[in-house]
Amino acid sequence: MEVYHIFRGYDVRGIFNKDLTVDVMARIGMAIATYAPADYAVGGDGRGSTPPLKEALIAGLTAAGVDVYDIGTVPIGAAMYSTLHLGYGMAYVTASHLPPEWNGVKLSRPRGDLMVGPDIYAIRDLYMDPSKLRKADYASVGKRARLDVLPEYVGFLRRQVKSSGLKIVVDCGNGVASLVAPLVLRDAGHEVLCLNCDIDPRFPARGSEPSPEAVEELRRTVVEVGADFGVAFDGDGDRTLYVDDKGRILTAEQAGIIMLKGGEKGDVVANVECSMTIDDYVKSYGGRVFRVPVGRTYIVREVSKRNAVLGVESSGHYVVRRNTNMDDGLLTLVHFTDCVASLGEPLSESVPPSYPILRSKVEVGDETKFEIVEKIKEKMLAEYDRVETIDGVRVDFDEGWVLIRPSNTEPVIRVTVEGRTREIAEKLLRKYVELVNKSK
Repeated sequence: MEVYHIFRGYDVRGIFNKDLTVDVMARIGMAIATYAPADYAVGGDGRGSTPPLKEALIAGLTAAGVDVYDIGTVPIGAAMYSTLHLGYGMAYVTASHLPPEWNGVKLSRPRGDLMVGPDIYAIRDLYMDPSKLRKADYASVGKRARLDVLPEYVGFLRRQVKSSGLKIVVDCGNGVASLVAPLVLRDAGHEVLCLNCDIDPRFPARGSEPSPEAVEELRRTVVEVGADFGVAFDGDGDRTLYVDDKGRILTAEQAGIIMLKGGEKGDVVANVECSMTIDDYVKSYGGRVFRVPVGRTYIVREVSKRNAVLGVESSGHYVVRRNTNMDDGLLTLVHFTDCVASLGEPLSESVPPSYPILRSKVEVGDETKFEIVEKIKEKMLAEYDRVETIDGVRVDFDEGWVLIRPSNTEPVIRVTVEGRTREIAEKLLRKYVELVNKSK
């Protein structure tokens, strides 16, 4: 079976029993143990394929001689807690927000050192050459133990909560956040109304991704019951989407600004796709915004490096409280709740306006897309002052910005623009799509 493609930039991911079988996962476990030997906390989400894949992963890890602590079915935040605070490596079986037929594994070395990019590709190369895999003899097979981390993780979240008395609608999307989110908020004295808070591997209510199109029930319910806000989780609980008291969906940047208004102000980390609304607000109090490439790992690492108060990923990942537990959506909810409670006014009155963001894709060959973007990068650096080249090329203007990035997964170049008015955004998009086409 050809499985080369399941090793992605940020994790391993494929369709169960098509790309990702139990025998494939067992060998992946051996490759992980060969590349980064450590004691591993192994857990997973609520997908139907997670139990057999998790068992296979554990078999591969122990067959290669590393000890495993099985943390069971838990939100990914509990697995993050296991690595960052308890010092284990992390192997968490999930496909996050993807449909139920998908699955995969997210990885970390001990103390929250996430394995992505070159790490995943090195594991792939070991997988493809079984002769290089570590194989324990009968006396050195890894040990397996059960680690009931959930009570300790819940206690950790409870200690983080400072507020009480809000009415909150929680939509867990039939994912594993159901195990923790309502409990922690209610224990803190908040009134919680649950939507889709039973774990169901089919994700029948709205799917596992909390996209704006999928949360109509949440928006409606928040308004009907007079809630202070609503929150929707993805399948494994690391992404959140927020809805204000008027049922309006907040962008990631708007939610981030609420966390700054109601919480600690300071420097912020944001990826290159994030709106300039975050820059405007952070500059208003003298803070700095540090840009990183697209991808949750960059946010997590840069927040620690800069000792920033907040990290914002445009897809809905946040790093709060100076990387207290990486991009844990449940900790983010606790932090967001405390910030809303401290605003002193309804959430809707504190949400800043957003600017229009437009996107387009230009089809190019896989063999030329990086070369084309490099050519555009040189042109931009020669013509403009505010140019960022950490992930494609982004140019900031007074009235907007443009980001031109080669896709890592498709034969396309992505063009993203933002303008202070729709007219400006449309003008920028036309101009830079034309530039990409001329550079082909």
